[in-house]
Amino acid sequence: MDSRSNQSELLGRLALTWPIEWQDLLDDTNNPLRYEIRALLAGGEAHLPYFRGKQVAWLTVAKDATALRGAITGLKAWIIPSFAWEDHTRPIVRPNDYQGPLAEALRAVSPTGYYRWHSTSSAARDRIIEKLVLWRQVLVLRPLTAHTVAPNLFELREQFQLALATGDRALAEISIAAIDQEQLDTASNTAFMRTQLRARFASYGDIVNDPNLSRILVLKVPRSVRTAIIDAFYETFIRRLIESSDSAEALDAFWNNVVPRIQGLFPLARPEDSEGTKWFLQQLGSIDSPTPPELPKSKEELYFDALRRSDWRCVQDVGLGLLNSEQDGPVGVLVRIGLIESLNQEPNSELASRLNVFQLTPSPAQSWAEFLDCIRESRIQCAQAFLALPERPSLQLNDLAATRTVVADIEEFLTSPSLASDERSSVLAQCLASLVEDLVGDREYPRSDLAAIYLTLLQLWVSNRNGSLLAGDSNVVISLATGVLQCQSDEEVEVARLLRNWWESRPVRTKLSFVLESLDLLDELSAQVGTAQGLWIDGVTFIQTRMVPLTSAEDKLWRRLGAKLGFDSATILEYLPPELKDKESDFLRADPLTTADLKKVAIVSLHSKAAKAAADLIRERSRADVLVVDDFVAGSGTASARSADVILLVWAATKHSVFRAFDDVRGKLVYVQGTGPSSIMLALERWVVASEEASLRP
Repeated sequence: MDSRSNQSELLGRLALTWPIEWQDLLDDTNNPLRYEIRALLAGGEAHLPYFRGKQVAWLTVAKDATALRGAITGLKAWIIPSFAWEDHTRPIVRPNDYQGPLAEALRAVSPTGYYRWHSTSSAARDRIIEKLVLWRQVLVLRPLTAHTVAPNLFELREQFQLALATGDRALAEISIAAIDQEQLDTASNTAFMRTQLRARFASYGDIVNDPNLSRILVLKVPRSVRTAIIDAFYETFIRRLIESSDSAEALDAFWNNVVPRIQGLFPLARPEDSEGTKWFLQQLGSIDSPTPPELPKSKEELYFDALRRSDWRCVQDVGLGLLNSEQDGPVGVLVRIGLIESLNQEPNSELASRLNVFQLTPSPAQSWAEFLDCIRESRIQCAQAFLALPERPSLQLNDLAATRTVVADIEEFLTSPSLASDERSSVLAQCLASLVEDLVGDREYPRSDLAAIYLTLLQLWVSNRNGSLLAGDSNVVISLATGVLQCQSDEEVEVARLLRNWWESRPVRTKLSFVLESLDLLDELSAQVGTAQGLWIDGVTFIQTRMVPLTSAEDKLWRRLGAKLGFDSATILEYLPPELKDKESDFLRADPLTTADLKKVAIVSLHSKAAKAAADLIRERSRADVLVVDDFVAGSGTASARSADVILLVWAATKHSVFRAFDDVRGKLVYVQGTGPSSIMLALERWVVASEEASLRP
């Protein structure tokens, strides 16, 4: 039976239930359902009623899952729940569940399933038909081009910082690309962001070989970026020579490869900036000057020289001495003006306190403690300026008492009913991202003595960011939950509750990867099987009812996790029937891992259990030899991994010494955000698909 015959049969049987005046299908020009009839005969999505006394059962049919999802979205915007309601027991009816005389016709017309909803007969006659007609007319008038809202610079910058803190390199690169594409910031600022990204992920060669480096060096470079560039040259040219005790060659590399290129950065550098900076300055300081020393300069001369070259630390060091000497007159006024400006670039609590004596213009808060004082005193601008400081002071994590005080005070503010509608609440919500940057971005994360602080921050994050669909926000939830579970096992129940709350606050397609990572985390670090089972059921129920197409990796991961959580094969098949992954032929082509010519895959992670589970899944889907490297130092494992086609580097579970073993094969590295098997598998599948697409481009 051809498609037109199936469509006609479906219409004929449904029309038998329609009011007599609607049953003229031969001439539909006056039929209230003419637009739905035409849409069906044209192969599009259509909404067809089946009258049963005082109620009407509606069938929404479509040629594929994507079209059906769009039709359901439209119904929920125009008709449901104001004039109708979806079926309470089974809104989505799948092909295997079709029964009765309409089964064959429905399978042909709507092969991926149809949507059931209900209304009263009066609502169908009086309102719903009218709404459907108007909807079709609006669709005809829809413009061919879509307009998107330009991304917000603040939001993109925040997502960039969160991506760096949580080890999500791909998201950090996407944030920079979005800022560049929309021209939301200057080229110099995005260049600084790229340098920070490369330094965070130890891509020192990318910094040293950046064709734009010479342009960056002539700008006023922030201290963090300046330090990143100096460290990149130290790691690239010097460190290995120092470690092999080859001092002569190290000095030769310094004078030939480092000084000619970045010597302009050293006058503003300080030994305390980094290990590399200290070594470079020591070499520069050990040289006997061939020219006689200059006459000593006065403090005023030193101050204004530093001001001209924007050496804010020198401005403060010398300027504070000038203040203490009670400078008066024009010089004293200029000194104070310069010092005020320096506080916007280089925080200094002692200097800020000294300047307040002169009742000058309020400066940004200079520390987290001062930030909290600004909140208490409703000095909103000073608090906001602190969060925006180019070199914002970090939490002093070694001072446990001070860190606890800061987080506890912020928690008290955010949970206080009196601040719910206060303008201070928005600043406090913004500061959570800065806390994440300091705590999760810490190189020693997670620290066992900070476990309670991690939990508090996780609770605040979920409470204040619930409903967010930004990938960086979900990354924070996973990262903080991991830190808590690794350091404090007695909080499993609370962590599991927060993970589920994050999903339930806004269950949508883009957050399914979060559910997979949460299940991996609970499986590895928690005994809360009941919560994990409930979360798995939530996820697969969403997939089933929304007919979400799954990639091969996603399908296998959901089934694997279901089995690990104790569900039998019959239950798994009930929620994830084979049709769910076979019907979307356009979306799900052949398994990319099966068709890819992968000979060897390496997984580098200290979480050997998760890495081995991912390795087993890769072996099931490909003919590749899979190597797991869980070493703390470079050795035979890293040497073997270097020959792999792709190296899956679990950034949050890799030692720096191991990472350095791949310096000259960085092109093979794929950074994995997260530590579980799901993160590893999805990263590999994305890389394979991207590689295939790149090979097809002209």
